[in-house]
Amino acid sequence: MTEIRTAISPEIDRFLDSLVRTGPFASKAELVRAALVSYAGEAGPMAQGFDKENIVSPDGRVYQLEYARESALRGMPGVGLVYEGGVVLAAVTAGAKLVRGITKIHRIGKDAAVLASGLVADAFMAVAHARRAEPRTTEELVEALVGFYWGHTVYRWKRPLGAALLVASALGGNPRLFEIDPSGAFVEYDAAAIGEGSKDRTEALEKRYRRGKAADAEKLALDVLGKPAKAEVVHVRA
Repeated sequence: MTEIRTAISPEIDRFLDSLVRTGPFASKAELVRAALVSYAGEAGPMAQGFDKENIVSPDGRVYQLEYARESALRGMPGVGLVYEGGVVLAAVTAGAKLVRGITKIHRIGKDAAVLASGLVADAFMAVAHARRAEPRTTEELVEALVGFYWGHTVYRWKRPLGAALLVASALGGNPRLFEIDPSGAFVEYDAAAIGEGSKDRTEALEKRYRRGKAADAEKLALDVLGKPAKAEVVHVRA
């Protein structure tokens, strides 16, 4: 058993003596041991603390972000491709016949759209924030979304958003495509995939993607998605 030695003031020592005399503990050592066990139960082990809060672990990881990325990877797959004069977003959709209004792709004005994969409510709030920002340029749109995501990674009373985004923009007349992950990290692509199976779909895009016409881009997007029975397709044109 590990031995712990510490120095305490005479006042604290007398207080511990009184607790032993009036309480259920046979000695001060037993009292202190019980207090440590109670504290450990409340605070949790180091790893448990990292699980519950958005802080960096000693090995440089933020576990809550890793869990959020896993949520995004488990979402319905989607792809985006830049073509001559625009960007196409395509996503697999699922739902019963009686369900209405299911959408994976959300318009941000007439010149931009966002495809989300992961936790639906998290993505909805990010899209709502982007709309309120009323971006006039692609940079403003990306900055608004990245800032919203970043704000959920640095405060202990929030958690990272469990959704990844493909952002298609023709603001300013130049078609562009960005991916934003739950950490707020963003990368510009000519073609990208998110959601379940994104690794294999990205490899397929790397082999087959060529910047061409809108019809060719849409066909490739659906091919990479596996020609799903139900798919949602949105074009953002310059």
